[in-house]
Amino acid sequence: MKATKPNCLLWTVVFLTLAGASGWFVYRRMPTGMAAIVGGIFGGVILLIGLSWFGAIPARIVEWWLIVRARFGGEPRDGKRTAIIGMLRGHGELEAPFSRERCVLYSYEIVTRDVVDGQSSERKAYEGFAMVPLSIEHGVERTRILARPEVPGLPADRPASRAAEANARQFVEKTGFEKVPIAAKDEPDLTRGDGHLRYDYSREPIETNIGACRLEEKVLRPDLNACVLGEYKADRHALIAPVTIRTGTAFAIAAAWRVVNAAIATAIFAAIALIVLAVFCANYPIDAAEQAHPEWTLGWWEIDLERFVDRNVRLPLARAGMRTSTGYRLQEVCEGCAKGRLEIDGRTIELKHAAYQGGRSVHLSPKPGDRDGVTLDGRDHVVLTVNGKSADVPPSWLQENDVETSLGQHGEYAGRVTVIAPDRSIRCRVTFNTRVDPDAWLPSRTPPPR
Repeated sequence: MKATKPNCLLWTVVFLTLAGASGWFVYRRMPTGMAAIVGGIFGGVILLIGLSWFGAIPARIVEWWLIVRARFGGEPRDGKRTAIIGMLRGHGELEAPFSRERCVLYSYEIVTRDVVDGQSSERKAYEGFAMVPLSIEHGVERTRILARPEVPGLPADRPASRAAEANARQFVEKTGFEKVPIAAKDEPDLTRGDGHLRYDYSREPIETNIGACRLEEKVLRPDLNACVLGEYKADRHALIAPVTIRTGTAFAIAAAWRVVNAAIATAIFAAIALIVLAVFCANYPIDAAEQAHPEWTLGWWEIDLERFVDRNVRLPLARAGMRTSTGYRLQEVCEGCAKGRLEIDGRTIELKHAAYQGGRSVHLSPKPGDRDGVTLDGRDHVVLTVNGKSADVPPSWLQENDVETSLGQHGEYAGRVTVIAPDRSIRCRVTFNTRVDPDAWLPSRTPPPR
């Protein structure tokens, strides 16, 4: 029980972190508070489940290895978690509260249904646990179990017979119950005793109509083939918390399957997360948020992700006829202005000016008359100029939507250019707006009459 509090706190912190990251990501593409909250909760849940399964894999591999080691005769090591395979023995016997079955460990719940203002809800009226001193017999050795064990896979029985009801009523009448502690109560330190443990709790209002309640009990029978995992203490010749008891025969195979199941679950939730991410990014492009918030400066990872989604999601769906083009959005900048940056080998050039150079050529530069910058000549011909030296951008660097342009009826010319080199030594993203000569831009256009 001591580990429960920090574990709950840890997972709460992890969930809040994942939800916060998911909400922030959603807000970067869909900048509304409600979208960020819903996206954060939804994304946080998916990521938390996937992360919990992923985090379970190392522990399950360790458990499998301990079981394999025990199968091949590995001796317990003092102070180390170990597995011991043998016959589970109980020093004394218990009687299960409802079935009256002889056992070495049991837990039970009596669940009632309350109705308040027409709303029905269940609550535990009574619950409890009991165990006798346990040990695992392996060969000529016996190793004690000095902790309350976890018994995964122990079936829960829900007896509904009149005999079980009578037994439950008699058990409640004869048992002295304590109130459930408000805070989590630490388990007694069984390393200082003989291994007995029992507690019985009740909740107010006290339920007296046992016949209207649901009974549930778990029973661990003695003399079962079992594998017990726990920390071995040589001076006590015992296993201490946390202890897990697994019953059956094929322990190593079952442990290997638990590793496989965790890996499969991790893969499933990773696939779900990727599909949700792809669908969201495909339907909420980054340029819409960029237009709505011109004060934002996009990170290169956001631009890379957008190009990845364009290349691997939007275009394949459009070519398959499963998606229609939704167009694109441009940041609003003044005429003759540009907004963006060009990075070459770590040097950043802020592009602020757009100038028409005749024909079909537009030059984007830090200031008027500066040669350094980006020249867009035609639809897809991009030239970069740094320190007075110019070089064409290879067509292989450009994706289908890396250059977006729009020509108005009166020569209003706006667009956006994105260039990222394969080795990422050159990166550029800039939006511009200028005015061009429509007759020179479209030479096939019939000249207006004089």
